[in-house]
Amino acid sequence: MNNAQDKNSDQKEAITHLGRVADIIFALAMAQCFLALDFPAKLQRPTNSEVIAFLLAQITPLTSYAIAFVIVGFYWLDHIKQFKYYKKSDTIHISLYLLYLMGMFLIPYSDTLVIYFPDNAIVKICFSINTTFIGLMSFLNWTYATHKHRLIFDEVSSKTIITTRWRILIEPIFSLLTIGVAILDQNWWEYVWFLLPIPYLWVEHIFGKGYIESYEQEKNYAEKEV
Repeated sequence: MNNAQDKNSDQKEAITHLGRVADIIFALAMAQCFLALDFPAKLQRPTNSEVIAFLLAQITPLTSYAIAFVIVGFYWLDHIKQFKYYKKSDTIHISLYLLYLMGMFLIPYSDTLVIYFPDNAIVKICFSINTTFIGLMSFLNWTYATHKHRLIFDEVSSKTIITTRWRILIEPIFSLLTIGVAILDQNWWEYVWFLLPIPYLWVEHIFGKGYIESYEQEKNYAEKEV
């Protein structure tokens, strides 16, 4: 009996540590996306034309930075929403989530390649493959954790599980579409990413605002488990 309680306690503690590690990775990924931007050499009293020329040259890198930041931000929001439902973790789940975080930490690298090679379709396709991998790993994590309520609270409804699953699939499916855009005309690749919020709004419109249990209900249930 004591062994079972100790194992359950360790699993609960594991999900807490995993959440902390994930928050750190997301924060570092967001910060490193900004560090990929290029800064000018220090000039003594630059002219207005030099300043304007530099700012215009930064439009493309800033666009790439905004895309990477938005993508990481959306995945971070999904991460927060999913972790509200977890009551514990296990070795398989942690392993899958570490692969997910590995892909997430590659985003700044993929973004840097896009900034340094803005007219190359191959690096843009690699970026899209990276985000597709992240989304698929997130889907595997959620599917494994929710199977027969393996790692989530018993009160989480089937509707929430299914809707969250659809929400997770938005980014990998969207990323696959951007690969096609890059192949057809890589100049449009950056701009297509700014359409990403549309499918999220569409999913929420279809399933309605009531597909997630209230935060207070989840909090009270978590306190009972403790």
